[in-house]
Amino acid sequence: MEVTDSFDRDRRFVDLLTSHQRDLYVYTHTLMAGDSATADVVQDANVDLWAHKDDYDQSRPFLPWALRFAYNRVLAFRKTRSRSRLLLSDEFVSSLAASMDHNPLEADGRLSALTRCLEHLKDEQRTLLQERYTCGVSVKGLAARLNATADQISSRLYRLRKDLGSCIERRMASEASS
Repeated sequence: MEVTDSFDRDRRFVDLLTSHQRDLYVYTHTLMAGDSATADVVQDANVDLWAHKDDYDQSRPFLPWALRFAYNRVLAFRKTRSRSRLLLSDEFVSSLAASMDHNPLEADGRLSALTRCLEHLKDEQRTLLQERYTCGVSVKGLAARLNATADQISSRLYRLRKDLGSCIERRMASEASS
């Protein structure tokens, strides 16, 4: 009888885990600012979740519990990358995680809005953002390549981030009113 109970419990856990994979991915992807290693971090979180499956209290919601594992894996990943300059501060990631704990699916809408907003940028603006935040090129490196000062590049990046933030908010408001 105990084997059947254990099997049923494991099966329910697998059902919960698989039904929340998209939530875990969106949450992790957002905390990692779109880093290409997101899938690996989610996989590591899944391994941790499975290792702690017996600790899960089935009378409580699964997703908030699972998101803590993803959050811890994001922090561990950031530590391994601590030598490179981080895009987001630990405090910001913590704050973002706390806000997403309440509604992780909202992040999916924000990612879609960001993608659409990026499509409306000029090619050189998209390239600048990609080189800085996806490829990790330093501001000094960008300045040298573009024959500009580091302050000028920082100002451009700041304006682009601010414009993207405004665009995302407008799109989210537009979709909410639709």
